Amino acid sequence: MTRFLSFIAAMLMAVPGLAAELDDRYESMGTMTVTLDGTATRMVIPYDREKDRPYAEQKMIMGSFLTINTVGRVVDETGKPGRPMVQVTLQKRNGDMALISAEIFDDKGYDAPMVMGADGGDGKLVAFEMTPDNVVTATVEGTFLRLTGYTSEPRVADGAEPVAATIEWTAEIAPLE
Repeated sequence: MTRFLSFIAAMLMAVPGLAAELDDRYESMGTMTVTLDGTATRMVIPYDREKDRPYAEQKMIMGSFLTINTVGRVVDETGKPGRPMVQVTLQKRNGDMALISAEIFDDKGYDAPMVMGADGGDGKLVAFEMTPDNVVTATVEGTFLRLTGYTSEPRVADGAEPVAATIEWTAEIAPLE
């Protein structure tokens, strides 16, 4: 377990984070800080100008559930959003915003992410604010578990142990249409 956590920490520390600047195709919508087992990594929440694609947005699901999805990414040496990337999905239920899930997609690919909520570790939204001008600030705390078979039949990977995590972010998102 210690080697696994050391590997994750080394991988996150080796990534330049916000040290590299986004190339002109992207602009920053906000920032995210992910702390895994005591090691913090800063990420950017990009907006892809070329594809007109925000990495943080709000939508109404089935006309009644406000859902906010946010993706934080490190910036690679070419100025493009790279890995690891962290996706967090929140949804308003019974009047309160709550965590649906959080995933870390790293060098293990899309089929073996670390997950909080749903099929993975436990987590909860501990702070949330959305201003009238659509600036979202949130904090999620909990534990991640490494999964396998995520794209088909997800299950906890053999030998996976919970990894303590805190995810904090602020992003300016477009209003609901």
